[in-house]
Amino acid sequence: MAEELRYPHLFMPIDIEGTVFRNRIIAAPMGVPRAIQLSTTDYGGISLYDKSLGGSAAVIVTEHYLALIAKQKSAFDKYAMDVTRETLSVMKQGGALAFMELMFHSKKRSDGTNEAPSDGIFLNGEPARAMAYEEMQIQIEEIASKAAEARRFGFDGIMLHFGHDSLNSQFLSPIWNTRSDEYGGSLENRCRFSLEALQKIRQAAGKDYPVILRVSRHLGVKESYEEDDMLYFLKQCEGLVSIVNISMGMDCYGGTIDRYEANGYAHSTVFTPRMHNLAFCERVKKETSHTVCIVGGVNDPDACEKIIASGKTDFVMLGRQLVADPFWPKKAQEGRTDEIVPCLRCLNCYHISTEHYNTQCSVNPRFRRENRVPLKLPPAENKKKVIVIGGGPAGMKAALTADERGHEVILIEKSGRLGGALKYADFGEHKKDLKAYREYLIRMVERSDIQVLFNTEANSEMIRNMEPDALFVCVGAKPAVPPVKGIENAETALHAYGKQETYSGRIAIIGGGAIGCELGIELAESCDVTVIEMASLPVPKENWLYRHGFMRVLKETPNLKVLTECRVKEIREDGLVYTDHTGKDIVLPADHVLNAAGMVPLKKEANAFFGITPDTFLIGDCGRIGNVMSAVNEAYFTATNL
Repeated sequence: MAEELRYPHLFMPIDIEGTVFRNRIIAAPMGVPRAIQLSTTDYGGISLYDKSLGGSAAVIVTEHYLALIAKQKSAFDKYAMDVTRETLSVMKQGGALAFMELMFHSKKRSDGTNEAPSDGIFLNGEPARAMAYEEMQIQIEEIASKAAEARRFGFDGIMLHFGHDSLNSQFLSPIWNTRSDEYGGSLENRCRFSLEALQKIRQAAGKDYPVILRVSRHLGVKESYEEDDMLYFLKQCEGLVSIVNISMGMDCYGGTIDRYEANGYAHSTVFTPRMHNLAFCERVKKETSHTVCIVGGVNDPDACEKIIASGKTDFVMLGRQLVADPFWPKKAQEGRTDEIVPCLRCLNCYHISTEHYNTQCSVNPRFRRENRVPLKLPPAENKKKVIVIGGGPAGMKAALTADERGHEVILIEKSGRLGGALKYADFGEHKKDLKAYREYLIRMVERSDIQVLFNTEANSEMIRNMEPDALFVCVGAKPAVPPVKGIENAETALHAYGKQETYSGRIAIIGGGAIGCELGIELAESCDVTVIEMASLPVPKENWLYRHGFMRVLKETPNLKVLTECRVKEIREDGLVYTDHTGKDIVLPADHVLNAAGMVPLKKEANAFFGITPDTFLIGDCGRIGNVMSAVNEAYFTATNL
């Protein structure tokens, strides 16, 4: 007899128009368009193979980039269908329903103009020209035809992308849509084009074919419609769609990454509340007859169970969390929640956020490397004695990976707890995801065969006497001390954590990286904080959507100011002197000065361990200052190849 489910509402089947969804989990479509050919199973950035083996999702949605693999216009073109067929097979191998995403987006004309509701400037800054009626009908016919083809080909349903940058979003906007015909002016008219498309799609696909409709409750930009407008539109959609998927924001508004603030609503960072679309989902549930699915900041099975049980939503759609751990559904179904690898919501896995500079997952080394990273590591042919010095994220990941391969692993930590620099994740709302990952690593170490030596400071003689076959040195870094007159009058910023409530008055923070800016947010709750950064932008080493998220918080925090292109010249007992971008020296009074000028590797300490065994590796910040992503990936790949 089956065991009682820990999440009965999350895994409760539901019949929609004759199709049974075996639970309430939908795997979101996600794409990395210019990287889709990295692997034969990597059709858009996260392996559909992994998502299908994750096994317990009700639906997997494949993105619209399939045709690009075969260099065709449609996934159903003659020379694209082989790829589409194999994709469908992979999607269904774990028992999920397979849905095809269809886009309702503007086309670019041969004259360089973009299809739009009205003449003017397109949402990405390029020229826009109003769509003629004939062009609108072509869009409707094409998407309806693809819906019919998806059904005929064997897809179990479709997801219509009517959110973000779509034509639906543009036509609903009273700013972008200034038409004077039956498709502009009143809200009823602004809904007409999309409703005509939905009617045609439903007619082509059939009344019993499941259709998910994705919309943005608000676009997050000044040109947006209001949430009331979207609610009105959804009321008109009753009977035309099966499930409404509630998102927010846009993709390419502004045209260049430095203007993509609205993208941070569609792809939430640590600065966006989890499940930030929930209130509107609840409203749609109460005021319409729609079946509702939330997306955005969904990663906790307990929270998912609660919001479904309370009737605020019917489904949850997971995106980036399935990058971090494609097996989230299976682990949740089996009650192994504490084995789920938490998503950091860092968006390093998102090609737009990173501008393709280093698009990887911080916690899942297999992401985008499915063709060379196995699901399960093979046992090592030659078992070795492996010593790992340092219990931070690099050290724990190296130890866990070596242990998985069957090596004898000893992890040496000088303090009484594991976590390294992640101990600072105990403090601040924006570090909860980081804290969850630290706790996950600690749990995995505790359940492994790794021997942990706490309160033990390693030295070369001690390690030599232990006779290791391989040595991982993961001793981390220390705060940098800039060559500034009076630096002795500054406190180390990291030391402020745990005693934030003791600060009052005016605070100056030297360094506008992630440490300085996140600490600034927390201290600004009770103090006047000024962050001084040499670069032209705050958090210069973070990705763009992290930066946009921080900038949004900065605008909302009156007690926090960031000065860029400024260099601290002198620190005094009553404040500091900095030089601004014009070369002018300015006195900044402060009751406290905190040094957050970065970190420097503990290279001398790390290098002392060379010469004990040929297989000695510096991993993480002691080799080069990085982040969780670099530490985890370095540790995994080096330990894998022992």
